[in-house]
Amino acid sequence: MGSKVRVLSVVATLMGACDSGNIGPPSPPFTPVADVKQIMEMVIDPAAEVIWESVGFIITADGEEEVRPRNDEDWAVVRNSAMILAESGNLLMIGDRAKGEGPWMIMSRSLVEAGKATLQAAEAKDVEAVFAVGERLYNACETCHVLYWYDEDGLAIRDVVDQ
Repeated sequence: MGSKVRVLSVVATLMGACDSGNIGPPSPPFTPVADVKQIMEMVIDPAAEVIWESVGFIITADGEEEVRPRNDEDWAVVRNSAMILAESGNLLMIGDRAKGEGPWMIMSRSLVEAGKATLQAAEAKDVEAVFAVGERLYNACETCHVLYWYDEDGLAIRDVVDQ
């Protein structure tokens, strides 16, 4: 019986030494580094441009020229950019970047879904599907910009500042 009392005494002492002042949810295990503008300029915009410029047609004096990935390396660039876009939507939903549970989160999820659809098209090496999801990606971006980036005259906030 004496050993049980000693064990309970040690346990009680150890529990008392624990910091009970930090009651509440633990801090997240991640540390955001970039703000929304930096993510847009350094991550999302370059990746989206890769997608939009990877397929299409150019009209020249000599006729029509098809733009498309020509080999596995080209497709890997498109695939990697699609993954960047999908994960970037997730980045927009964490930490101080998240703007509540309303439109911001819905549009961020739209970016994730557009990125996933682009990834599937790139993995299938389907030029027409990449072209089609390019529109979906554009709409996901533009819908968010209308609410969070453009001013009441439809000008990008940075364009107003630069004038």
